[in-house]
Amino acid sequence: MKDSSFHATTSASPTIIRLPEVMQTVGLSRPTVYRMLKAGTFPQQIKLGTAAVGWLRSEVEHWIATRVKERGSSMPETGLELKQRAA
Repeated sequence: MKDSSFHATTSASPTIIRLPEVMQTVGLSRPTVYRMLKAGTFPQQIKLGTAAVGWLRSEVEHWIATRVKERGSSMPETGLELKQRAA
């Protein structure tokens, strides 16, 4: 019998990114990423092998989106309003 829940969760083809891409994507240094990871304020890494880890791209992107939402809906330096998505 096949486990359909496995296929349902993997059909979206999650992408794993390594630390250099994480740092470039979020604009943080290696020590800052690991400090935030330890504090529980950054997505957890996935163990890929004995000494290799990575992050799910979708979780890193969600983390970025959350930072943007926390910033607020306006950009005071330009006076522009960000469009809010209908919930």
